[in-house]
Amino acid sequence: MSNKYPFVEDTLGKKLAAGTGLSVSCLTCKRRALLDVDELANRLGPDQSCMHWDLVKVIYCHECRAAGREDRNLQFTNHALTPEQRKGWTPSP
Repeated sequence: MSNKYPFVEDTLGKKLAAGTGLSVSCLTCKRRALLDVDELANRLGPDQSCMHWDLVKVIYCHECRAAGREDRNLQFTNHALTPEQRKGWTPSP
């Protein structure tokens, strides 16, 4: 029997397994976006860390970059998702 505690959600794969979401806010221009965790895991790999200091290395604000402003002044927020919001996830019987 595998032990799921202590509960740790520090990679994209673990976020997918937990069925949680992630959003990003640019603190420079105030834009916000809900990130597609499934797509990020496909592109970056399920072992990619989802901690702020690791995500800020691979995610940036396109609008700020195009305008020549600071493009990695980002804040990430974890979200609980309802079953309907989870891609490919079905509740256990």
